[in-house]
Amino acid sequence: MLPPDVMATADRSETRGNPPRGIQAPAWGRAGLVLFAVAWGANHFVPLLLAYRARLALDAAQLAQLFGMYALGLVPGLLLAGPVSDRRGRRAVVIPAACVALVASLVLGAGAGSFGLLLLGRLLYGLGAGGAMSAGAAWVVELSEAAGAAAGAGARRATIALSAGFGLGPLATGAVAQYLPAPTLLPYAIHVALLGGLLIAARGAPDVGDRAPPGRLLRIELDRAGWRSFARSVAPMAPFVFGFPAIVLAALPGMLAGALGGAPMVFTGLIAGLTLGTGVVVQPVTRRLEPVTASRLGLLVGAAGLVLGALAVAHQVAALLMVVAPILGAGYGMTMTGGFQTVQRLARPDARGGITGLYYVLAYLGFAAPYLLALAARVTAPAIGLAVTAGLAVAAALALETRTG
Repeated sequence: MLPPDVMATADRSETRGNPPRGIQAPAWGRAGLVLFAVAWGANHFVPLLLAYRARLALDAAQLAQLFGMYALGLVPGLLLAGPVSDRRGRRAVVIPAACVALVASLVLGAGAGSFGLLLLGRLLYGLGAGGAMSAGAAWVVELSEAAGAAAGAGARRATIALSAGFGLGPLATGAVAQYLPAPTLLPYAIHVALLGGLLIAARGAPDVGDRAPPGRLLRIELDRAGWRSFARSVAPMAPFVFGFPAIVLAALPGMLAGALGGAPMVFTGLIAGLTLGTGVVVQPVTRRLEPVTASRLGLLVGAAGLVLGALAVAHQVAALLMVVAPILGAGYGMTMTGGFQTVQRLARPDARGGITGLYYVLAYLGFAAPYLLALAARVTAPAIGLAVTAGLAVAAALALETRTG
């Protein structure tokens, strides 16, 4: 799943001083490739859920737990890695965090026969990925600036690296797992080789930013009016930010497991890439809207996607997911951008990191959506659970406060 908008990280890096010029472009490229490989491993797990379901006889709730365990590890990594890297340097955080992700891939590759090991591997991968992506985006920004890149180029490079990894990971793994032997081992072997090789290449990339002085790692500060606006214009929609793509990636394929055709893992990888890719594409366009307008529009678009998803499940028409995926991806991209921009308006420049972290904690609650839908499916039809979720998204859209600050 996509991490926080790297422009937030770029904003933080710019407060650390002007790094020295003269760093060669390959330095930012090596750091960016590490981001790419870490992002690859974050989502390539999705097509394998079908393989684990068959091999371990897992139900929908257990599959949702495997999917959501990543977010449980991701949140502390995202919240702490950025502030720690402000003080100790980006490289000192990114390389160890990426090594944790590499170890997590080894655990996942070795744990195909154990539900407990898979849970542990996903938790470890979230921890490593959160640390590597948060500090790594700032590293790419600073190395780009040191190489003389134009303003904003570093943030775009980090976004491209992350987006490419998130989108290509499930596409590639879906094909590998579907058509090559050892479907629960070979994808991880490929990822370990990819990430390990790029980590070796990145060892020579330097740190170039000033170090922040000691102080609290995480500051969450708003005045009374700011907290009121946060509660009315951010909190109601935040869980839907990642809830929309989580439903596509971890809930809908299971609800349509009998209708996915002869290449289900390829199909699942395809809709995962389509969802996340659409979310990235709409974000630059969404930035032109007023933040609360973007959030409200994203919730309504996502609700429409959920209704269509309910129809697909009710009639067992898997082909409809090719339409549902980009709609929910668009809802994700709109709400992500709208919420992020709202938070930036509410917080003081020197306290944006903490309130942005709180926003993403609320957003990652959306990873619980597949699990909640699986529990609901025990007492009612899956399509009804999706329809109710759509209704909640509409209610959240109507509840959003028009003005912020």
